Amino acid sequence: MSSHEHESTPEPRRPRRFRRPLAVAVLTGALAALSLVVPGTANASAQAWECSSGDVCVWNATNGTGSRCSWTNADPDWWSGSIQCSWSDTQNARSAYNRGTSSSYAGVAFYSGANYSGYLGCLSQNGGWDDDFNVRIRSHRWVTSC
Repeated sequence: MSSHEHESTPEPRRPRRFRRPLAVAVLTGALAALSLVVPGTANASAQAWECSSGDVCVWNATNGTGSRCSWTNADPDWWSGSIQCSWSDTQNARSAYNRGTSSSYAGVAFYSGANYSGYLGCLSQNGGWDDDFNVRIRSHRWVTSC
């Protein structure tokens, strides 16, 4: 007898029918968990320049990004008023957008000091500043025109 005659024939392999659905289920679960942890780029883009209708908004970064502060009414002191802009005493405003809707007040005037002192400029309704807007603001008020 040769040595080949004594070898046993290997058992046939079991079908892999359960491995593929299991791998698909594990992969689907992992992707679902990942989507809860990592925000999508669509969400990040939608937040740029986000400013509610009727408000004036300012950001500490360009292109309407970064930390935002927003107001519906005038504010004589961003640092200690009824609505405080937490970063405005240490960081410049880098972008702004006026989404005001009043027919009586067509613009927003910005000031470097409290109580509307140190006029910086005015932003008309539906107007925005970006990039070249890099100033420390402390107060603003709605005005009839710019």
